[in-house]
Amino acid sequence: MDAIISLLLLGIFFNPVQIKAEPPKIILDVDKPLLTKIPVAVPDFLSAAPGPVSGRDLAEIIRRDLYLTAIFQIVDPTPPISTSANGEPDFDRWNQAGVQVLILGSFQTMGDELTLEVRLYDVALKKLEIGKRYSGKIRDHRRMIHRFADRVMEKLTSVPGCFSTKIAFVGDSQSREVFSMDFDGHNPAQLTRNGSINLSPDWSPDGRNIVFTSYMNGNPDALAMDLSNLSLRAVSSRPGLNASPRYSPDSNSIALSMSFNGLPKLFIVTPQGNIIKRLTEGRGNDISPAWSPDGSAIAYVSDQAGTPQIYIVPTGGGQPRRLTFNGNYNTDPDWSPRGDLLAFTTRIEGRFQICTIRTDGTDLRVLTKTGSNQDPTWSPDGRFIAFMSERDGRRRIYIMDARGEIQVPVSPITGKCPAWSRHSW
Repeated sequence: MDAIISLLLLGIFFNPVQIKAEPPKIILDVDKPLLTKIPVAVPDFLSAAPGPVSGRDLAEIIRRDLYLTAIFQIVDPTPPISTSANGEPDFDRWNQAGVQVLILGSFQTMGDELTLEVRLYDVALKKLEIGKRYSGKIRDHRRMIHRFADRVMEKLTSVPGCFSTKIAFVGDSQSREVFSMDFDGHNPAQLTRNGSINLSPDWSPDGRNIVFTSYMNGNPDALAMDLSNLSLRAVSSRPGLNASPRYSPDSNSIALSMSFNGLPKLFIVTPQGNIIKRLTEGRGNDISPAWSPDGSAIAYVSDQAGTPQIYIVPTGGGQPRRLTFNGNYNTDPDWSPRGDLLAFTTRIEGRFQICTIRTDGTDLRVLTKTGSNQDPTWSPDGRFIAFMSERDGRRRIYIMDARGEIQVPVSPITGKCPAWSRHSW
């Protein structure tokens, strides 16, 4: 395993050393379960003087980030191992403790400013692999740590982590307002204050806008919000249903379900609401569109066969094909950003559970088994799924790794309808 880690973690020291050529990469396939998780230690960060943020809190943020991936085994770093005489980590003692990856941090504060240095070491090679310095406001300390964790995941998998992203969701109180939060539930912010029912938020790819369905004017209208000033505009307020608006991957169009002409059908409109095309015809209610990552197809739910099932229709024109045949209730599709899987909700023995299935209809996997679970949404790196669960008696937003191994609640309040941003902050 030491040799594998040594190859996986070959990288560059970002600050201040400059490397002319990047060494060859060996990529960790996080889609396949690891026989042995990577042991990583993250001791409490060091500081010359106490301040408003603690070294334990800083270290715990990155420990939790890495733990949630289900790739790492977090090794208890106590009692701490001191540095060697030359100022380097005591690699031999860390190796004896079973640690293969070591992350060390130090910080200092001055007023409301924070300077943070974080380094990742390959213990077997006794080598510094990644180093980074961050400076900013103390209130942004979580963002700094998440950014470093993103770098660690990028080094391991060639795909940046999603720890700097956000999740929008609908609060599950008397008025269903839209909120946002960091991926781990911190820094919640209320976005709508209309005192009405709001549903199905979705982020624009650049993170500057969200769209959602709202009953604030009495009709289920599709609205867009500019997050810079929380201003609202109508995308579609046609009579009847204007439900589940979803931005295309290029932001140039929005898919949604509208019923102004009878049964709910799928349409593609401009961001201003002008109809570009109608995607579905025939009998049945067609709802809950989900774009493929390349924009070439949309998954959706239709009851045309008598029960709600998931179908896929090409956006360029063509006949829909049915994807799900297992069970009599399959809803809430969301397309993995890697393009190979769909997550969705199914009903098993009277309870809702989260599943994944390949886009050819094979490899159906049930990821949840406890309580009732709905509304899956993929993280932009394809490593996580957020969803709503009632397993503890309340509706809360949970996240899990894509294999369902680790499932934890993250929302600070009750909520449903999570939507994971594609943009990082």
